[in-house]
Amino acid sequence: MMKMHGTLALLLYIPVSSWAFSGTEGASFLDIPVGGGPAALGSAYTAQATDAYAPVYNPGGLGFLSSTQIGAQHLSYLDSINYEFISFVHPFEEQGGGVGFSTQYLGSGSISQTDTQGNLVGAYTSHYASYNVAYGRKYTKNLSLGITGKLIDAEINNTAAQSYAADFGAFYRYSDRLDLAGSLTNVGTRLQFVNQPDPLPLALHLAADYQPLQHWNTSLEGIYRRTGLAGIHAGVEWNPMQLVSLRAGYRTDATAGLSTMAGLTTGIGIHIWDSELDYAWLPAGDLGNTQYISFVARFWEIDVANPRRDLIHFHHREGGSVNQAFITDPNDQMDSEDKAQLIELLSNSDEKVAQAPAGDNTNVMQVAPPSNPPMTVHDMSHYNPNQEDR
Repeated sequence: MMKMHGTLALLLYIPVSSWAFSGTEGASFLDIPVGGGPAALGSAYTAQATDAYAPVYNPGGLGFLSSTQIGAQHLSYLDSINYEFISFVHPFEEQGGGVGFSTQYLGSGSISQTDTQGNLVGAYTSHYASYNVAYGRKYTKNLSLGITGKLIDAEINNTAAQSYAADFGAFYRYSDRLDLAGSLTNVGTRLQFVNQPDPLPLALHLAADYQPLQHWNTSLEGIYRRTGLAGIHAGVEWNPMQLVSLRAGYRTDATAGLSTMAGLTTGIGIHIWDSELDYAWLPAGDLGNTQYISFVARFWEIDVANPRRDLIHFHHREGGSVNQAFITDPNDQMDSEDKAQLIELLSNSDEKVAQAPAGDNTNVMQVAPPSNPPMTVHDMSHYNPNQEDR
C-alpha cells in the first residue's frame, strides 16, 4: 500500500517540515500559523492577539477585545491537503473581558489507496482538528489573563484518536505604545493512535509588541518547545495609508536544515468597512511555497480603555428629589482629573466632598447636587468618562 503510506507521510510531514520541529509530536498541525496577518508577521503575534485570533495565539488578549469579530482562513497545501480556520469572539464590556470559539482543521480530502502491486483498492480520508473555547478578562486596568480549552480530534484511515489540552495566556498593556505578553500552549494529554501515544507540541511564548512611530509596528517573540527547540519570531508592519498594511517577518526555527531564506515571511492587509482581508506568503522548504488568504470582520466597537461602568448612585429625599449622588469606582480606574470633571458635571455648587469609608477599598466620592433643578437617575445613567483611544 505504497500510495497510502506516501500520502500519510505527506500529511504528517508538512507541519513538521515547514516549522522545523525535532522529534515526534502528536497534533503538530497546531503549530502551523493561523491567519494571513499573523503568518506574514513571522507568527510573532502573542502580544498582538486582541482580536479573532486570540483563542489560538493568546487567550489573555480577550481582556482587551474591542469588538465582536469573526475570522476565517483557507490555506491550500500540496496534493489535496487543506488547512481551514474559523473563529468568533465577543467582548463583555462591563467585566472587561471576552469569550471566543474557534476551529482549526487540517484535512487530506479523498486519497486513493493501492496495494503493493499498485492496484487501486479503495480510498480513505484523514484529518486533524482542534475545537477551541477561550475566555479572558482584565484583573487590573492593564493586565488580562485567559485560558483556552481544546478538544483535539484526529482520524487516519478510519483509525481515530482524541486528546484534551489547554492554553494559558497573559497580556499586559505597559503603555500606549508597548504591550507585553506570554503564553503556555498545548498543555494536555497525549494523542494516541492504536498503541502509539505522542505528546502534544507544548511550547512557552514570551513576546513584546512596540509601536515606535505612528504608522509602524514591530513585534518580537521567543519560543521554547518541549522538544528543546528554541526560536525567535519577529515581524514589522507599515501602514502607508489607512486602507493598506504591508507586513514582513522572520522565523529562526523554520531554517533548521534549510537556507536562511526559509524563515522569511511577507504579506499585505486591506482594511475596508471595519473588516480586514489578508494575504501572506511563506516558504515551505522543499515542499514549495505556502499562500494564505484570510479575513476578519468587526462589529459593535466598544471603548477598551474606558468601558462603561456603573459609577453613579443616588439617594433620594422623601418625595422623590435627589439628596446625594455617590460616585463609586470599585476597580479604582478613574484618575483624579476624571473625578474632578465628573464632580463639576454633577454639581454647580462648591459644596462637594470626596471621602472613602474606613476599611473599605471602594473609592467613593459624596457630592451634594444643586437643589434646583432636581437631578434624576436617568440624567446620568449613560455618562461615560472621558474616552481615550490607544
